[in-house]
Amino acid sequence: MVYGRMERWFFRFILCVIFIFLMNPLSWGGEVKRCIVCGMDVSKYPHTKYGVTTTESEEFFTCGVQCGLTLHLRLKEKFKSATAADLLSNRSFDAQKGFYVYKSTVITDMAPGFIAFVTRVNAEKFQKGFGGKVVTYQEALEIWKEQMK
Repeated sequence: MVYGRMERWFFRFILCVIFIFLMNPLSWGGEVKRCIVCGMDVSKYPHTKYGVTTTESEEFFTCGVQCGLTLHLRLKEKFKSATAADLLSNRSFDAQKGFYVYKSTVITDMAPGFIAFVTRVNAEKFQKGFGGKVVTYQEALEIWKEQMK
């Protein structure tokens, strides 16, 4: 009788271990996508997702604008284009045509932070509520180049 209880307990234990193994995405090959610059889990930051394409058609994803600008500066002539996620709509757009709020009181992925907006109007509205400075892509790149010195 005692042996039967132990068998059932062991069987249930094994079933639980198998269940946990099957439910864990990492165990079935679901790889965590990491920011190419800082290593943060990109899936945790869909509202700041940033993509960079090289002249060799390689695509890299970063957790946000700040790491994307870092990658742009590292790639130099190999940089071709970038996409950023608009904070309000979560939609990707051509990063070089966007507007950014720098050093607001809101920290999205990391400080000091650049927050992407597809329109200047939305960037300015955000700035009025949360501070910071509205800049173009080229201005953001220059600011970040100075910060990295």
